[in-house]
Amino acid sequence: MKKISFILALAVLPMLFSACGKKIEEQAQKRADSLQSIIDSKDGEIDALFDMLNQIEANLNTITDKYGKVQTLRSTGIESGNVKGEINEQMKTIENILADNKAKMASLNAKIANLSKENSKMQEFIANLESRMAEQENQIAELLTELENNKITIRNLNENVSNLTRSNQEKDATIAHQINEANKAYFVVGTYKELLAKGIAKKDGGFIGIGKSQGVQSDMDINLFTEIDRTRVSVINVNMKNVRILTQHPEGSYELVMNENDEKEVAYLKILNTAKFWSLSKYLVISTKK
Repeated sequence: MKKISFILALAVLPMLFSACGKKIEEQAQKRADSLQSIIDSKDGEIDALFDMLNQIEANLNTITDKYGKVQTLRSTGIESGNVKGEINEQMKTIENILADNKAKMASLNAKIANLSKENSKMQEFIANLESRMAEQENQIAELLTELENNKITIRNLNENVSNLTRSNQEKDATIAHQINEANKAYFVVGTYKELLAKGIAKKDGGFIGIGKSQGVQSDMDINLFTEIDRTRVSVINVNMKNVRILTQHPEGSYELVMNENDEKEVAYLKILNTAKFWSLSKYLVISTKK
């Protein structure tokens, strides 16, 4: 009986070992699968990091390209409105890319902190990118300073030109006023009675202007005269008989033109030589004889 029991035990023992081995094998496979999953996850994480690194490097290359374009634009003449606009657009793009790189780099540094030392090559790559970013930021800062200095220079130049223009305009206005004043002349046409009543004619038939000063008496109203620009007026209408010129004007500098329909009536006075005619007086008084 005991012999039979022993034989049965020997028969069952291989089956037990087989079942136990299979279980151990399954557990080992699970551990292997889990480890592979972790490895795959890490590989995917590292791939994502390298992808971000490549994006940062591409951004750095773009900044370098746009920096070169700005320098080229500056050499074409920054005072041009179109060039200014293009430079502003390039600088805005550069600033946006710099900000994007900073954000990506911050994210990378946070993820790298969780990786083991075996990724030292990636850390070295990141350190190199950070160095390039710092160098580019310094270049852009210098460029912005230069652009601002150019704006100040141009603004000062514009102010100087504006001040010079304004000064010239003031001088021109002063000169124009002086010329207008110098070219002013005055005339009046009327009967002797009318001019006497207005205080323009004297009782002896002369004009009351004061000698060489070419002025008028203080009590005479200049508004009684018609003001003209003597450089533009060469004809004074008269339409009177027995005409007499009360003011002094050089002989030969003017002529009295008679009315075609009435030989006794003066139609108008024609100035033949402007400078000579007004050389003795800036007033012209035409009247009938006393």
